[in-house]
Amino acid sequence: MWVSFATGTIDVMKRIGALGGILCVLAASGAIAGCGADSPTSPSTPPAVGSFRERPGQQATSQHLDAAACRALASATRKRLGRLVRVETDPTPPNSRCQLSGRGVHVSISLDTAHEARQRYENRMTEQVQFNARYPSKDPRHVAGVGDPAAGEHFASWIPAYSTLYAVRGNRWITLAYSIAGESRRQRLAGAAALARQAFRLSAR
Repeated sequence: MWVSFATGTIDVMKRIGALGGILCVLAASGAIAGCGADSPTSPSTPPAVGSFRERPGQQATSQHLDAAACRALASATRKRLGRLVRVETDPTPPNSRCQLSGRGVHVSISLDTAHEARQRYENRMTEQVQFNARYPSKDPRHVAGVGDPAAGEHFASWIPAYSTLYAVRGNRWITLAYSIAGESRRQRLAGAAALARQAFRLSAR
């Protein structure tokens, strides 16, 4: 790829350099390979399978978001926003889902508990980094306090351009698209993170 202006070229190179660190993190977890061992941003050892607090393997489970969980998520959203929120549910594992809607409210919460859900998350983030180096708003942004806390906090990512949070605990992968009219990106991220944490708690049964 060539950029006709020198300043554009420098900016692109800076973006590629910054994304290298993200690629190394994903390489350490097994999603990709190829980061040099002498890189200062490369973890010295990859997260071990046992480093996940829950279900270190990647077997499918029957965990899901049931109707009661979706109602609880809708209630939390209603209280936070002070708006009427309707809820639609699809509780069928391994791909259960809650859809929250209302005036200016569009929230979709999907839970994947099929075989190798965690690997699919890693693949998704790797592709996102590889194909969007020119678009900073499409870079995965690390979100603390949402993913599996025992796995180095590398398993929760926010993509501003999509207003979507992706997070993993054990072999549960939540994809949470969060769009609220009138909220800033910072507010949307805070709201999505709170709902994701609640969804993990509700689906842990």
